[in-house]
Amino acid sequence: MQTFKVWKCISKRFCQFFLFNSSRYFLHAFLEEAARRLPPNARVLDAGAGDCRYAPIFAHTRYVAIDFARVNKTYGPLDVIADLAAIPLTDASFDAIVCTQVLEHVPHPHAVLAEFYRLLRPGGTLWITAPLYYEEHEIPFDYYRYTQYGLRFLCEHVGFIVEELEWLEGYWGTLSYQWRLAAYHLPLKLHKRIPKLLHAVFSFSLGTIKLALGIAGVIAAYLDVIMRDTSRGHCKNYRLVARKPLEESNS
Repeated sequence: MQTFKVWKCISKRFCQFFLFNSSRYFLHAFLEEAARRLPPNARVLDAGAGDCRYAPIFAHTRYVAIDFARVNKTYGPLDVIADLAAIPLTDASFDAIVCTQVLEHVPHPHAVLAEFYRLLRPGGTLWITAPLYYEEHEIPFDYYRYTQYGLRFLCEHVGFIVEELEWLEGYWGTLSYQWRLAAYHLPLKLHKRIPKLLHAVFSFSLGTIKLALGIAGVIAAYLDVIMRDTSRGHCKNYRLVARKPLEESNS
């Protein structure tokens, strides 16, 4: 029994090592930063909370989880089930709103951001992450990818003051995702009409490429944390912090 437990622990550590995702690492750090800026008992809305995996980060606050809960996946203990473009909660009732990897799934992002603006108290903060590069997922609820200019425009258009807007992970993180995706999706078998010997050669070559890409993807994920580089390439996700003004503009 003891030997089984040891091997189970080793297997778990092995899987954690190879499945390490720098995007999740930086996203967790981003939300921890949000939580540190909030005083005890601040009211926080997790918009598109899903399985509520980030609730422990905001344990010192009054955390409220909302989602439309229509995707076939496991959801956490949601406080509200509603469309993010029509949230049945009181105006100016939150100190902060976090919305991570959700904005690509809403058909009307302008309306959703306007709701966030309505729900935040003056001086309240909005914490967003959204993808620029990612495969289609949670189909059919996958509508957009965002450039930094698009995110800024949408937030400022509804009245937010954008305070921070930068890459979430570095280019190594983008490469890690690309390489792992290729390692998973590239085929091992070619067209049946190809001669058997040539087919065997190509299959072996593809298998070697897939293995190399998988290993390179793991290495790149760790390099992203060690030497986050945002000076070249293209980013996978953007992170944004915006604030609702203390005073409404009359213009």
